[in-house]
Amino acid sequence: MSVCVETFVLTCRSGSVPQVVAALEAPLVGRAGFLGCWTTELGILNQVVVMFEKLPDDIVWPGSDHGVQGIVQQEWTLHAGTSPQPGTYGGAYEWRLYDILDGCEAQVVGLMEASTPARAEISPAYAVMTASQGASRLLHIWPYADLADRAAKRKLAVESGAWPPKNILPLLGTMQSSILTPVAFSPSR
Repeated sequence: MSVCVETFVLTCRSGSVPQVVAALEAPLVGRAGFLGCWTTELGILNQVVVMFEKLPDDIVWPGSDHGVQGIVQQEWTLHAGTSPQPGTYGGAYEWRLYDILDGCEAQVVGLMEASTPARAEISPAYAVMTASQGASRLLHIWPYADLADRAAKRKLAVESGAWPPKNILPLLGTMQSSILTPVAFSPSR
């Protein structure tokens, strides 16, 4: 059986993220399987990202009265030995999301499985995963102390040849990248 996690991306009206985060604290804190909660700092702004091992059935999400305009749920299959766990990892999480070209997911997973250990020697991934339903997508999340740490470690990874995985780029389509910062009550910080 595959190991999975679920993400929920709450898109918020401009200026409403603090109110949405405040409304999330009570229903999330202390919940079994709650892995993290982050806000977007760079990339697609006004989003709150929540990750669970498996969402409890009784979570009530903030609605439009708090500023939430939409929620996208996605179940993910973990790869490359990654298993997100609560802990202290850093203040900047890079969220890199790629569309995988038709028929290429098995190759992408194989390349990620082969390359992630060498990349992890420079900085370990928080998660490497593919979408379990819907469009074929790859998501990898990398925690860093800050943006300077990110720049230094990515430069080293590229210069050393550890990253990106060789021959992966022709298998990928559109890419989105965001920098996420953990909220005060996030179990992963």
